[in-house]
Amino acid sequence: MSQENKTERATPYRRRKLREEGNVAKSVEIATSLTVLVGSVVLLFTGVMIFREVVKFLLAVSGLRPYEFSLQAVGMVRDSFLNTAKVLIPFFLITVGVVVASHIAQFGVVFSLKPLQFRWERINPFEGLKRIFSLSTLFELVKNSLKALLLFGIALFVVKESVSLIIGSAQIPLADGILFLLNLTFKVVLILGIVAFLIALLDFAYKRWEYERRIRMSRREVKEEIKQLEGHPEVKAKIRARMREMARGRMMAEVPKASVVITNPVHIAVALKYEPEKDRAPVVVAKGKGTIAERIVRIAEENGVPVVRREELARALYPAVRVGEEIPPEFYRAVAEVIAFVLFRRRKVYV
Repeated sequence: MSQENKTERATPYRRRKLREEGNVAKSVEIATSLTVLVGSVVLLFTGVMIFREVVKFLLAVSGLRPYEFSLQAVGMVRDSFLNTAKVLIPFFLITVGVVVASHIAQFGVVFSLKPLQFRWERINPFEGLKRIFSLSTLFELVKNSLKALLLFGIALFVVKESVSLIIGSAQIPLADGILFLLNLTFKVVLILGIVAFLIALLDFAYKRWEYERRIRMSRREVKEEIKQLEGHPEVKAKIRARMREMARGRMMAEVPKASVVITNPVHIAVALKYEPEKDRAPVVVAKGKGTIAERIVRIAEENGVPVVRREELARALYPAVRVGEEIPPEFYRAVAEVIAFVLFRRRKVYV
C-alpha cells in the first residue's frame, strides 16, 4: 500500500512490536558529537599528564648510552605504558559511557537480536545498488558534505586568528610551543564538538519526524490490528455462543434440585429453589423461553420436580430476576402461595 494512504499515527501495539524488533528512531550523530565533545573535555584534564609521560619517556630514552639502551629500555617502556594506561582507561570508560547514555536517552533500553539475523537482501547486489542510489543515501551524502564544509569553515575561522602565533611558535621554547598548539587544538575540537552536537540535535529531530512518517498506518491496517487484538467478530460470536451454552448446561443441572417450576405454560419456565434453613427467599436457579423452557419442564418432570402453571407470575418473574438471585419482595406472596400449594399436594399424596 502506498505511503500516501497511510494517514494514521502508529498504534501503541505497533510501536511496541517495532521496539521489540529494535526498530526505533535514533541519530548516530548524537553519539558521535557527544563523544567528541566529552572526549575533548576529558583530554583537557588528562592531556597534560599524557604529554608529561611521553616527554619523560623520550627524555629518558634519549639520555641512555647505546650499551644501556638494551638493558633499561624495556623497563622504561613498560613503566611508561602502565602510567599512560592509568590515564587512558578512565578516558575510554567515559567515552563508552557517553555512547551508551546517548542511545538510552534517545530511545531507552532496547535489547533485540533481530537486527543481527541473516537476511538474503543484505547480500543481494541489486538490493545493495538500490540502497546506494536511494533518496535516503543521497540525502545523507548531501547532509554529511554540508556538515563537513560547515565544520571545516568554522575550524578555519578559529585558526585564522592564531596563524601568526602558529608561525612564530618556532621561535619560542619547545615546551611553550607544544602547549600552545595543544590549547589551540583543544579549542578547535571543543568548538567543533559543540557545533556538531547542535547539528546532531537537528538531525535527531528529523529522524524522529521521518520515523513517525515511516511507521504510519492506513485505516485498514488499524482496523485489522483492532480485530487481531480484540478478536474477529465471528470468533467472538462463537465464544459468546459457547459461553452461553456452558452457562445453560450449568443452569439445566440445577433444575433437578429446584423446589418448583412455574410455567406459562411452556413458553416461559422459571425454576425456583427454596430451603427455609438456608435461604431468606426463593432463588431462581433456571429460567428460559421457548425450547429452553420446554427443556426445563421436561427435566423437572423427569426428576419429580412440581410444575405449576401460573401465567402472570411466570411472565413477571422472568424479566425481573436473574439466575442465581433471590426473588424481590413484591413476589413473596405469590410465590409463597405456589410453594404452599406444592407442599399441600405433597402431603396429600403421602397421606
